Amino acid sequence: MGLPEIDAAGEGAAKRERPERPPPCQLCGSPSWWNGWRLVFPVLHRLVDGALERAEQWLARMKCSSCRHGSTLYSPGMYPRRQYQLDVVAEVVATMAFGDRGPTEAAREVTGSPTSARRWTRWVAQLCAPARLIAVTTWIDPDASAGAGMAARTSELCDRWRVSRVLDALETLGGALVRAGVTLGSCSGLGRVLEWQHRSHGEVVGLCCEPRRLSPPMALGP
Repeated sequence: MGLPEIDAAGEGAAKRERPERPPPCQLCGSPSWWNGWRLVFPVLHRLVDGALERAEQWLARMKCSSCRHGSTLYSPGMYPRRQYQLDVVAEVVATMAFGDRGPTEAAREVTGSPTSARRWTRWVAQLCAPARLIAVTTWIDPDASAGAGMAARTSELCDRWRVSRVLDALETLGGALVRAGVTLGSCSGLGRVLEWQHRSHGEVVGLCCEPRRLSPPMALGP
């Protein structure tokens, strides 16, 4: 399956859109100014029909007037430093964790490589301990059924068992965030939680690295 090409000179060409003024600096809170554009080509699911798409997007760049920190304004659901966006990654990892497909078959669905599928699976498995995600979920929504059924899972396939637990916890926390009124552009639990971390606290989680401040005190913070 090939990804649709975006004709930069045609009807599908990306537009440069941004608010009249940039948001305050996320580091120091001082006013920022616009500082150019950046063109990216993320692989994502269209919100309208869920179809896979290699999009063409212009992202506005900003610079703080005080600390001179430079940053990028990302649209809802867009995660920094990733060509394959988080909802796509979550789909591939879930297909391997809960289904019977191997890395080659799972990656083929998104025109990715088996190496990427394996790397994404290891990344999600080590992203954060399920107990920490469940604790945040319970803090946000005490009535959520966080962790239900996890103890019943077997460890017959250790890697699949571990990543399935993390995915379960991420989906539950993502749902709790939506019920709490947090506006998020992602559809998967992985996308919702990491988008929330990035937008609220500037966290960008790289491979095999957990959010440094994932804890109840930061939940729903300003």
